[in-house]
Amino acid sequence: MTTIRHTVPCMLAILIGCLVALGNQTGNHSSPAKQKSLPTLSAQEIFKRVSPSVMVVESLDAEGKVTKLGSGVVIGRLKPCEKKWSVPPTPGKVYKVLGCAVVTNRHVIEDGVSFRVEHGGKKWPAKLIRVDPDHDLAELSVAGLEAPAVTVLDSSKLAVGETVYAIGSPEGLELTISEGLISGLRDFDKGRIIQTSAAISPGSSGGGLFDAQGRLVGITTFYLKEGQSLNFALPAEWTFALDRQPASARTTGGQNSTTFQELLWLEVALKFAETGELEASAHALEQLLRVRPDMEQAWVILGTNYLVIGRFDVALGAYQRAIGITPDDEAAWRWMGIAYERLGQYDKAVTAEQEAVRLKPDDAEAWYELGLSYKATGQRPEVVKVYERLKTLDSSLAEKFFREDILP
Repeated sequence: MTTIRHTVPCMLAILIGCLVALGNQTGNHSSPAKQKSLPTLSAQEIFKRVSPSVMVVESLDAEGKVTKLGSGVVIGRLKPCEKKWSVPPTPGKVYKVLGCAVVTNRHVIEDGVSFRVEHGGKKWPAKLIRVDPDHDLAELSVAGLEAPAVTVLDSSKLAVGETVYAIGSPEGLELTISEGLISGLRDFDKGRIIQTSAAISPGSSGGGLFDAQGRLVGITTFYLKEGQSLNFALPAEWTFALDRQPASARTTGGQNSTTFQELLWLEVALKFAETGELEASAHALEQLLRVRPDMEQAWVILGTNYLVIGRFDVALGAYQRAIGITPDDEAAWRWMGIAYERLGQYDKAVTAEQEAVRLKPDDAEAWYELGLSYKATGQRPEVVKVYERLKTLDSSLAEKFFREDILP
């Protein structure tokens, strides 16, 4: 039986190259800055310190029904505003009304008509002030809410292995804390996406990720359902960028937020591929494809990822999805041929690779793979033709073709 001569390192390099081409990698891989040693707090002390600043965020429809639950973190105090009451306690008297600025994820509130925050059984109406569509963040003002603002720590000062605590409202359960480690720091858009083993669940979006000194280091945002402890938070310093966003009474549509998710999943997939965590990289690509199932190139990359892992049948399915979207993608046909070869289905491999060379006649790699499949199916005359064709396209590949005894 003929064996495929692509080595895993070679295929992995191709995979990473494809991911880089599909999404723009940003950020510098800098070392965490040195910081003064501060006393480490227990989980109980951290919870006591920061839980007054973590809210439940409710997104409501036109009828006032809750359509989505999330979490939010108090990042600042609002300037006092004056309000003249026309009802008791004292008609006509002017009062100073305080409040808080609460940050959450944009995807928590983007479909809402009105908003509300809750803490300790009390609820306050909230007003959408600003959105940062590039980073999936939104800021709410909550008049009458008196809560301490958290201290923010820049993600550049973080290091893998640190203990962190996620506090939010998973499944609507207010003020739930989970402990974990920073298991990865993924550079993205002048910040560092934080991968943590601290559990994140539906309803945690917009909650806080705190370090061992109770400082906000991230906004918990998303997780991989299929992965083990693959939870992610946005860098806390991105909340400062909200001040640079124009004031907005509300947000419309979700296209920008969707674009952000696409870029984020691509970046995560790339980072996992670079470190050889191919199962996690594949899961990230699957999350991307849930957002954009028509992204044909992502299907090709997903297939190649699974090809390297050795799950050839899953890889084949991904290539078929890609070709269903773009029938004339030569790379998808070529990789499909390789998948068929790995499955021992050489007749189907021949068909796929013939289509690849038809679409791109000067692709020496596609001709090489076709030659392998021709030999496996006993088509000696066709193997000779492939060799002659390779000599005109890539002499070194033709020499390899001959040297490895592919010719009968």
